[in-house]
Amino acid sequence: MITPHTYSNISEWLQNVVDNNKIPFAKINISQNNSMLFSEFKHKNLGEYANNHLYRIQSLTKPITSLVSLIVLNKYKININDPIKSVVEGFSNSKVLSNGIFEDAKSDITFAHLLTHTSGITYGFNKSNQSILRGNTEADEFYRNVGLLRKVQTSSINSSEFLDMISALPLAYHPGSRWNYGLSTDLLGVILEKICNKPLNTIFKDELFNYLNMTDTFFPDLDTKNIIPTYKLTLPSGFKIIQGTDQIKNKTQFQSGGGGLISTPDDYHKFCNFILNPDPDFLSHDIINKMKINQISGDMTYLSDGSNFFDYAFAGPGIGFTFGFSIIVNQSVVDFKSPIDLLSWAGSSNTISWIDQKHNFVFTMFSQLIPFGYHNYKKELMNLIYSDSNFV
Repeated sequence: MITPHTYSNISEWLQNVVDNNKIPFAKINISQNNSMLFSEFKHKNLGEYANNHLYRIQSLTKPITSLVSLIVLNKYKININDPIKSVVEGFSNSKVLSNGIFEDAKSDITFAHLLTHTSGITYGFNKSNQSILRGNTEADEFYRNVGLLRKVQTSSINSSEFLDMISALPLAYHPGSRWNYGLSTDLLGVILEKICNKPLNTIFKDELFNYLNMTDTFFPDLDTKNIIPTYKLTLPSGFKIIQGTDQIKNKTQFQSGGGGLISTPDDYHKFCNFILNPDPDFLSHDIINKMKINQISGDMTYLSDGSNFFDYAFAGPGIGFTFGFSIIVNQSVVDFKSPIDLLSWAGSSNTISWIDQKHNFVFTMFSQLIPFGYHNYKKELMNLIYSDSNFV
């Protein structure tokens, strides 16, 4: 396991990144078998918010939605490789936009495609050659024109309206042909609501949160208190609190399975430790292993084209994707120290998590800072931890 010397180095690293204005605050937790081995919180000037404990975890919602999807599909005896059109309308004649031509999709979108981000669905990020999240495909322009991502982020759309809009948009790629970050997991959440005939928040509680005692993980509403505010990088002066981010301003219409949950490091460790060491009486190993084994063909070297997602710490050469997490499939290719089969993902306000399957522990670093990628915290921390001679 991690040595006391490395724990000391982690503590020193955390203090340094806060003192040197690389992050306004962060909490690092390391656990094994639901036992917390390390927990440390450092901050500057949180003031009245120092005791708030709820984090907007954004895209760390996705692995949770993926697990609940596997539970629900199994419960209702729906095959992962079935087309989603068997449950929701509007996906019988999907089109792929390529070189200005709308082509008939070569195959139907399946549940497996949504779980692996190989559906061809995209996000509609801004066109860019600099940011991590890029909307450089032809289809992205259509997403931007209708403002679907913004409607999801502001919860100003309901599930039915989301379905109508996304089913009418073109795909960036043929289903199953390549990984492309997009609204696939949000669509999964809406489909779960259709299957179960319940709001997503209720489904999550009934199918997972109650079992794992994740009492601080939920979709927030106007009554939610104790949210840690989000900071924005403002060069050269440092960090500035985005006013109002410690509360929910508008009534929630859309519960985003791709990025809408509030949580805590302790709760997220309960979730990750279940992935690492599941209870077979609750969910069979055959099902949970789909979140622990690469489910796409090879790795994501093609992301070097810069069209969609450009952060090799999470997706790119040497990295595959499971039903919910990126996974290290070739250690010799990634440009940081890592064991094989390490699972990871992150949220856009710099909530970072990984599951080390080889050494049987869970790591999280939670902060609330945008933009994501201002500093490559994951790469630095992995190099620090896996330089420990105990990890061979």
